Amino acid sequence: MDWLNLALLAYAIALAIAIFLYFRPRFINEGFATHAIDAATFPKCFLRDTEAQELIREFRESSDPNSNAALQELTLILQKVLCIDADVSGAGAGIYSTQKLPYATSHDIEPVQSLVGRCVRKAVRKNELQVVMDKYQERGNQLITSLCSDPQTKQGALTKFHNILTRSMRAIQQACEIPKANMDVPAGPRDPGYHVPDSVLAYSEYKMSGNGEQYI
Repeated sequence: MDWLNLALLAYAIALAIAIFLYFRPRFINEGFATHAIDAATFPKCFLRDTEAQELIREFRESSDPNSNAALQELTLILQKVLCIDADVSGAGAGIYSTQKLPYATSHDIEPVQSLVGRCVRKAVRKNELQVVMDKYQERGNQLITSLCSDPQTKQGALTKFHNILTRSMRAIQQACEIPKANMDVPAGPRDPGYHVPDSVLAYSEYKMSGNGEQYI
């Protein structure tokens, strides 16, 4: 009787597993539970920031077909910023998402691949990052101004663009900046580095004796 119960239990478990695998949710089969972005609609790295997706979508829906060049460059700037963030702040930092991004003299200080490489080696100073982001901000503002005819729409787009760059800049700074030298200063008042042994405190002041001229 015990063997029969065990056999029925094993059959029930196997049947439950088979039913689950057959009717399992589609996202388990695909390997992700979030909505995928169509690569033809949004370039790589836009999944990292919903505000960047909204900004580009709004321009695509309302912009003049003659301004496609400006919109493409603005999209490229956002892609570069987001992909730099992805490459330097990920678990395996390296030149991956930025590998094939082109250099553009209108908004690039240096190739993004070079910047990411220096970030990974912790060889980027804060002012260098600021210059790169300021160039993206300046050029992006110019492009948004050319794409917007309504002042209210322009202000909203400029605010979104600034927010995107600020968030990315904060993450990139944390991953890239050269650590500051502490000059062996103890971390705090309770740090053992502030401790002075009693034997040292017991030393008396040094005094010269005899003819001092012999030491000159």
